Amino acid sequence: YILPTGWSPTTLLTINTAPGAILGTATVCAGLTTQLSDATAGGVWSSVTTTVATVVPGSGVVTGVTGGTSTISYTIGGCTTTTILTVNPAATAITGSVTVCAGSTIQLSDGIGGGTWSSSNGSLATVGLTTGLVTGVASGTPVITYTLPTGCTATATVAVNTAPAAITGTTTV
Repeated sequence: YILPTGWSPTTLLTINTAPGAILGTATVCAGLTTQLSDATAGGVWSSVTTTVATVVPGSGVVTGVTGGTSTISYTIGGCTTTTILTVNPAATAITGSVTVCAGSTIQLSDGIGGGTWSSSNGSLATVGLTTGLVTGVASGTPVITYTLPTGCTATATVAVNTAPAAITGTTTV
């Protein structure tokens, strides 16, 4: 644009680099973290619903607080990109006795139904896939895991003790 006097006004225009798509897993269990990232470095992260998820502003590390969704934003130079993060409820603490003798059973349970059970070492203890019934096999400390359909887990370490030897000797006095 040129004025009739021949003078041409100028304006300095700054074009900011737009952030790319947010990368990383946009699902996390309550109480755990997930790492989000963006190809354009130097921005600031934020969470719209901090009662559901919090995010470290400079790093993109998101912590699930409670079940629900939150919009996670990444802003650089006034430009913002967002993603919806889902926080799945955590499995509750496993309850029941965590000590069993080899050859005996204990019952474990979790307050949220629908999950499956597994043992870290079937040679020490087995567990019913849907029942939580643990059978001691050999002395040791296997970890029993309860996994919800969402992938959220709870664990308990079970102490498997060697069964005492049979009582021997005279049975009459």
